[in-house]
Amino acid sequence: MKSGRRDLFAIRKSLSRPLSLALSVTFFLLLLGVWTFISVAGFVSDFFLPGPAQVLGAAWDLFVNKEFLADIGVSIYRVLIGFSLAAILAVPLGLMMGSVQFFRSLLEPCLAFMRYMPATAFIPLLVLWLGIDDGQKFSVIFVGTFFTLTLMVMVNTLAVSVALIEAGIMLGAAPRQIILKVILPAAKPAIFNDLRIVLGWAWTYIVVAEIVAASSGVGYIILSASRFMDTPTIFVGILTIGFIGLASDMIFNAAGRYLFPYLQRGRS
Repeated sequence: MKSGRRDLFAIRKSLSRPLSLALSVTFFLLLLGVWTFISVAGFVSDFFLPGPAQVLGAAWDLFVNKEFLADIGVSIYRVLIGFSLAAILAVPLGLMMGSVQFFRSLLEPCLAFMRYMPATAFIPLLVLWLGIDDGQKFSVIFVGTFFTLTLMVMVNTLAVSVALIEAGIMLGAAPRQIILKVILPAAKPAIFNDLRIVLGWAWTYIVVAEIVAASSGVGYIILSASRFMDTPTIFVGILTIGFIGLASDMIFNAAGRYLFPYLQRGRS
């Protein structure tokens, strides 16, 4: 019994897939139970914290009567376009910065400076420059993710073992070959994980973008509900984004197991 408990809490020891899934589901059910208890016991007013039944009722109304699926589709489209544009530029740029000191010295201070500027502060300028169409929404996501993602890719590129690079040089590889055939394959799993993390940030920025000058999307639904103090609908919007984020995370994890099976074997 004690041995089993030690295995459960052992440092860096993998758990079986069924046990891991059971723990995740249990914690979600625990949160739901606490939420239900607080609601039924009346510790907090329904105006501030609606119960699960009220939220389910609001979700039914949104999906059946108000075409909420269309708003979800619009938000997913905006996130994918804005995030893809950021990733297409950030990954090769971060790779070059992590591989060649010239590019790192040239660009890192500027990107680090831009990273600390909140994307929300750019919204008035982006509306002024790009109007209120989807281009402005794409730009908010791009500004919010590009600079940080580039620096994260650079850091993971720098973490590639020098021994691998020296081995490539000894075998006569050209600089371009070292970057594409040695550094990139070694850094690829970490870069993939960076993309997974930053995609989650993109969803926080799309909500902000859709709250300002929008007529569709999940953020717009949340803003509209807040004007009428419709707390259950606000909860539906927030939970919807959480479920979409969880689904995208699961897709990334499944793709990672497929693309990098050797990492799973190494952990085992």
